[in-house]
Amino acid sequence: MSPTHTTDPTHTTDKAPRKLDGTIREQAADWLARQQSGTMSAAESDALEQWLQLDGRHRQAFAQCQQLGLMTAFLKDDPELNAGLPEIRKAVRRRSRFYSQWRWVSGIAAVVLVAVAALLVRDYYAIDYYQTGIGDQRVVHLDDGSTLMLNTDSRVGVRYRRAQRALFLERGEAFFMVAKNPSRPFVVNVQGSEVRALGTAFNVALQAGNVRVAVTQGVVEVRAQDAGGEPRQLAKMLPGQGVRYTAARPGDNSGVMSVNLEQVTAWQTRRIYFDNERLEDAIAEYNRYTTRKMVLVGDALADQRISGVFNIGDADGLAFALEQGFGARINKNNQRVLVLEPR
Repeated sequence: MSPTHTTDPTHTTDKAPRKLDGTIREQAADWLARQQSGTMSAAESDALEQWLQLDGRHRQAFAQCQQLGLMTAFLKDDPELNAGLPEIRKAVRRRSRFYSQWRWVSGIAAVVLVAVAALLVRDYYAIDYYQTGIGDQRVVHLDDGSTLMLNTDSRVGVRYRRAQRALFLERGEAFFMVAKNPSRPFVVNVQGSEVRALGTAFNVALQAGNVRVAVTQGVVEVRAQDAGGEPRQLAKMLPGQGVRYTAARPGDNSGVMSVNLEQVTAWQTRRIYFDNERLEDAIAEYNRYTTRKMVLVGDALADQRISGVFNIGDADGLAFALEQGFGARINKNNQRVLVLEPR
């Protein structure tokens, strides 16, 4: 199966992974191997974090290596992908016996096997992408009855197979309402970790390398690879529960915790819900939804706390609240809104 296609210009189909510099890819693979060895020191973990923050291509390559490893762990058990390989091998063996008088034919046959298998894997991994721009939101109805809602500046890939419904959150935030099908798990992949559900609803956010998962209905499980490269459970959550972790080190997570579902899902009605948030963090959250950024000048107000519900894109409403609540001075132009310290 494949997701319902639209003529929306933000919907694209990728048949192959993005190309990256070979050296970066090798470095990413080396870092992943060291991380999964189980012997990584604290200094090495810090060095990995610095390497990831140095360049967006580093994070992309590392995420692709994580994802490839996670897929491979399940690949051997996938009936759809493996079903075609025996016939290919038989055809190659028949071809090799027929031309046994030429030794080089065996080599050609091996090349053919690898090439055809590569085509199978390429088609197997073909992904349909859905995305939004800054300030935009979008609802996608998938052909199994599930619904995907994308928040601002988000990108999600969808690859449906008979044995599994696989989705890939590459950036941003999305809410998933899953149609029940126990024989066909619904799995959201997030930079090497998996959020799994059978029939439920949950929210996943990926921002600056940090992952947040919150459950509104049903049961959701988060998995990641252990030191041996095998998937293991990190958290199992019920409605009103969630978990937070760093994508590069999912094992170092918050553990299952209670979450405010009204706050988590406020974006679906184009609102932002602040509950005793640091002002600096609140402004950063507001800025996710607009190209006209709000800039906090100076440090005097950064640690002040703010609570309230604001409409997305309502710079005037938030600016008024900052003036009234903190005595901030506001300086606006077409490009940005400056939040200045009180005189």
